[in-house]
Amino acid sequence: METLIGMVANGFIVLTNVIDWQRSRNLSMTDLILTCLSLARLAWLAAVILGVTMVSFFLSTYAFDHVHLMFTIMWVFTNSVNLWFAACLGVWYLMKIAIFSHPIFLQVKRSLSGLVPWLLLGSVVLSAFMTIINVTALKTGSSIYNPYKLLVSNSNESEIRKAAFSEMFVIINTGQNFIPLVLFVLSIIFLIISLWKHMKHLQCDGVSTSDLNTKAHLTALKALNVSTLYPSGHAIILILLNPKLKQAWVRMMPNLKCHLRKTPS
Repeated sequence: METLIGMVANGFIVLTNVIDWQRSRNLSMTDLILTCLSLARLAWLAAVILGVTMVSFFLSTYAFDHVHLMFTIMWVFTNSVNLWFAACLGVWYLMKIAIFSHPIFLQVKRSLSGLVPWLLLGSVVLSAFMTIINVTALKTGSSIYNPYKLLVSNSNESEIRKAAFSEMFVIINTGQNFIPLVLFVLSIIFLIISLWKHMKHLQCDGVSTSDLNTKAHLTALKALNVSTLYPSGHAIILILLNPKLKQAWVRMMPNLKCHLRKTPS
């Protein structure tokens, strides 16, 4: 159910933004990042579903080196792209909403809109490059690369090799995704600092803390929430917090209900 929700929610974000782009031939930087992030999550979910299906029902085929390698590359790459796009979203919200007067921050803020497409493209290229390096290192530097061969033959050694492979896989994948994860977390931290400074300033001036800037900070922090239902729950949060996506979802629901009523049971 979680996977299905993730597929529907992320697919809805992509479809809505693509239709909007076809109509207006214009897509905001926020919508561009959300579209890329949702596409990456759809690819990641597809890789997970295919991998689980192969292990569950076609283990003998999955045990072949080239098949196992292909699925390893798919998972590592889509997971890395996911984190890089999430980091781009965090940096974008930080630069768009946060209130800092440092010259470097202001300079980056002015030029970020033109850099967003290049940052997204660079995220894909860097993820592909790091995936090739890490998977190659995993394959050539370890005799435990493909434990599923022994699993097919019901060998006791397979469980030991699977555990060792999982440990090495986690280490390599963590190293690859360390930088985007740090960027994402720092974006949240600096948004919280900016919100705290803004609210403190308003309190000193005796102004209500429920102004538009405060609401913008809170909305951005909610949009960057690392949900335990990631990526399913996060996609739903993004829909509910984005006015355009929320309106499209509300408009779609009556049509969907009407279609379901007409569908014969």
